[in-house]
Amino acid sequence: MPKQTFLNLKSSKKSLITEAFLREFSVKTFDDASLSDVVKNIGIAKGSVYQYFDDKLDLFFYLVQESTMVKMKYVGSVKREDHPDYWTFFKVLYEHGLQFDRESPLQSHFLHNLVNNLHSPSVAQWYRDMEKQIVTAFEGMAKMEIDLGCFRDDIPLDVMGFMLYKVGAAIQNQLEYSGIIESAISIQKNEPVFAGKEEIVMDLVDKHIQLVRPAFDK
Repeated sequence: MPKQTFLNLKSSKKSLITEAFLREFSVKTFDDASLSDVVKNIGIAKGSVYQYFDDKLDLFFYLVQESTMVKMKYVGSVKREDHPDYWTFFKVLYEHGLQFDRESPLQSHFLHNLVNNLHSPSVAQWYRDMEKQIVTAFEGMAKMEIDLGCFRDDIPLDVMGFMLYKVGAAIQNQLEYSGIIESAISIQKNEPVFAGKEEIVMDLVDKHIQLVRPAFDK
């Protein structure tokens, strides 16, 4: 996490540094991202980065935390108990996620690119650990739906949790595979990940729900 020297910076300089590195890690994997290129572009000494953070990994974790905190301001208010079923809740989460993308595009691009860090040996173990935590959270969601009588109870929780996790991953993969979103281009244009594609995204969410819902519902 950031050192006190970073926290003591003026908010304008903190934002300058944070946004510059968000952009770098949004278009490159962790191992390919260059601290030297970023500090050169924003006009600060490379050594100052190590006055603010222990190392590149420490900086990266700070960006993960900051971006996640921003996104949670949007999706954290969505409560399962406010919706009649899991799939309505799931869809509303996407709607709030699109608002996050519109209003915080750099953080959205950064989180969107996290999956590409699977290809970076330096963070591969961290990513696997994070993925396990996410799958565990989905297992908890599946258990709650079973207890509510909404999901079937004849499939092991680890299978259901993993498949719930993969529903969201599959939607993102299809958006990229089909060329509906091209994050490398949108970030160059200073646009959100899903700029101009929100209706297409939500239509695809509906179609995925239509496909997988019968597999889960009781």
